Amino acid sequence: MKEDGVGSAPLGGSGPRRLGVLEILLVRHAESDPSSGTDDVRGLTDAGRDAAEELADELEPYHVSAVYSSPYPRSIQTVEPTARRRGLPVLELVDMRERLLSPSPVDDWLGELSRSFDDPDYAVAGGETSRAAQRRALAVLDLLRVRHPDGGRLVVGSHGNLIALILRALEPAVGFDFHQAMPNPALYHLEHDGIGWRVMGGHGFVEAAPQN
Repeated sequence: MKEDGVGSAPLGGSGPRRLGVLEILLVRHAESDPSSGTDDVRGLTDAGRDAAEELADELEPYHVSAVYSSPYPRSIQTVEPTARRRGLPVLELVDMRERLLSPSPVDDWLGELSRSFDDPDYAVAGGETSRAAQRRALAVLDLLRVRHPDGGRLVVGSHGNLIALILRALEPAVGFDFHQAMPNPALYHLEHDGIGWRVMGGHGFVEAAPQN
């Protein structure tokens, strides 16, 4: 039996299936401990864990369909309380990992980061360009759109640089200064209305609160 997928005709209907409204609550991780390991293994500080619980409190009134995260521990630990309170698993999305600015320490990290916002095709040797990171992140959003054709509300944990690049694709004014002002944690509200993605609000934006 053929599954009723995106773009297929609904039972008893004659036209293409209409996508439901899908909301994504995009979460930058809480405060992490740089002394606890490399970028891909470090976890949250005690203050970061407390902030993750506070984020779960903030989201308590809202229905959540699923919780996703970058595979990095600091991101998983940030959204885990929200998932736990609803009895949901945290599903990992490898391509929501942080952008790799450089595989090794650089003398002027902020300068290199700023340059990568000005020139999306620039990368430190062995690093990932802003354009490449942005493309993989947007592909994840489109994957989630296909995975949830009926809509709903998803919590998706990720990282500052990658989130800023997602936001920049939708709001071109987002740049280096915006990224530097992002708190830990930070919450951004995206919506797909069946036609395209848009930013509904979040830190640094005028908020359009999600409906229960």
